[in-house]
Amino acid sequence: MPKTEKQTSYGRLAILLFIIGALLGIDSVLHLSFVYKLWPLVITMLGIGFIGIFKTRDRKEALYLTVGIYLVCFSGLALWCDFTHWGSLKMLWPLFVAFLGIAVTGAYLFCRKKRTWLLIGLLLISTSVVFFLVFSISQDLWWTVFLLAGLSVWIAERDR
Repeated sequence: MPKTEKQTSYGRLAILLFIIGALLGIDSVLHLSFVYKLWPLVITMLGIGFIGIFKTRDRKEALYLTVGIYLVCFSGLALWCDFTHWGSLKMLWPLFVAFLGIAVTGAYLFCRKKRTWLLIGLLLISTSVVFFLVFSISQDLWWTVFLLAGLSVWIAERDR
């Protein structure tokens, strides 16, 4: 990276950190308790940064895109929990599995990876949906997830 680009990047980072510090300071001094709830936006920026690294590189590495997508999805859930209630994670925890599936599927779509990536991504998303369905009926039915997973593997093996 040329020296001027590096200086510009550090300059942007310095301005961003200054703005974050100023907003947190105002929030703390005025006892607003609002700005601190926006901490997930820092994770969103980090995720967008990983996606930006992916876009600017000549060699498209799926890891940057996968991490970026996951961080953006996670920060959206964290922002939701900040403004509602963190206790909602009791029902929303399967989203962490879905986020991973979305990230892997994104890596398949944008990196032209093997079809296995798509299958893994869709499997993770569908597993998340099954978790939502099973746990919305009754938490005592958690063991059915293993039955469904075993059935899926058995069907996939038969189709080979």
